[in-house]
Amino acid sequence: MSSDETTKPGAPDARAIVDKIADAAPSAGPSDLAPADALAGLKKVDQTILRLNKLLASPGGLSAFLSTFNYSLYILAYVQTKSHSISSFAQKLLSLIRPACDDAKLPATTLVNNAAGVPPIAALAVLISKARTTLRLFGLFPLYTWLRTLVTGPKAGSDAVLHRIALLQASSYFTYQALENVCLLADSGVVSTSVISAINRGDSKTARVYLWAYRAWLSGVSCDFLRLGREWQLENRRRATRKQMVSEGKAIAAYQDDEDAKFDKRWWTDLMIASAWLPMALHYSSSTGGVPGWNLGWMGACGLVAGSTRAKALWAATT
Repeated sequence: MSSDETTKPGAPDARAIVDKIADAAPSAGPSDLAPADALAGLKKVDQTILRLNKLLASPGGLSAFLSTFNYSLYILAYVQTKSHSISSFAQKLLSLIRPACDDAKLPATTLVNNAAGVPPIAALAVLISKARTTLRLFGLFPLYTWLRTLVTGPKAGSDAVLHRIALLQASSYFTYQALENVCLLADSGVVSTSVISAINRGDSKTARVYLWAYRAWLSGVSCDFLRLGREWQLENRRRATRKQMVSEGKAIAAYQDDEDAKFDKRWWTDLMIASAWLPMALHYSSSTGGVPGWNLGWMGACGLVAGSTRAKALWAATT
């Protein structure tokens, strides 16, 4: 027997009471909820725009945003070529982020060396990539400052091996940036092709100079692994010394455990970033086809992993 059947005759039915209360209460239909939802949505958009503005205005914010945006587009462009189901979503996203322009004056195919059938998302990714390359024209100034500081010699109490590694890395990145700048200016008609010929054994094309630029970049990325190896070696020595002091009953600083945790977190983060950049640097520095199976998806994933820590920190600082 169900619970409804145990109700005594003449007693009020609980379900009927609930139904009457529900009927008497004012209903919140879709028309009432829509304005509130729309207002909440507009507030979120407003907050996001304000945070994005603060991000772009912060030191390194523009670079981090363009990098994250660029590599996200690479992944989206790759997935778009593999799955037609997201094509409509990609078009909607493109309509929001692509500036209004006359397509007859700026066709997407012109952005990738006049290739036919270029997806709009891929065209936008290439456009952002070219913007980032252009902005890197000014990257020589901080690299010069870093290199100039290192040339004066190691600071008192610093490790000589780490200083040599930093000097090699700064030199590699400076060479990479200088060669890329010359190639970009030559391809844009700013620098005469005779300059390229002078540094390229008579060849006025920039392809080989770009190759050496990427090899210098690979050298700089590889220095991170040397630095991390040396830092781990020095840290192990410090921890072994501290452990011996404890065994001898000597006092040590109370905050050492926190310092160890901070070191481990930073070390593993730097290793992750260097490991993400390495396959990309290997691919572009190779003259025999690069890393097997390399595509836009892998490039986007590596770029996002490498830049995620910096981008997250800058975004969190906008709150």
